[in-house]
Amino acid sequence: MDLNILKNIKEDIENKFDVKAFIEELTNYLKNMETPKIKENENISEIDVDEELQNYRKEGHLYLVTEDRNNEIYLCDYTEKSKIEFKEKITDKDLLNVAKEGAMLQYKNGKYELYSENGYDMFFEEN
Repeated sequence: MDLNILKNIKEDIENKFDVKAFIEELTNYLKNMETPKIKENENISEIDVDEELQNYRKEGHLYLVTEDRNNEIYLCDYTEKSKIEFKEKITDKDLLNVAKEGAMLQYKNGKYELYSENGYDMFFEEN
């Protein structure tokens, strides 16, 4: 498919363009562009996801909660001043109650703990 869409549309309108076929072709093209190619027998395991998350979890580091929703929080490593946010799923009910946007968490002994409810204040005081 030639991606000079406006030229193609003009030519197709002049030739009594089949809109339904165009939409179907465009939809298929977009699906192929957005869908990652996974081989038929290839499996994505939870271990790979956990290993990647483990690279972000660093003992003693402080993490700013940038967003919280649906038992998931988005964290940014405050200690390293990282611009990378990553998503953590929270299962601990006590932590879920305090891990709200703007809170500062600390990763200690393999889990997150509340460090401060006023993480945004800490962040903006430093800047």
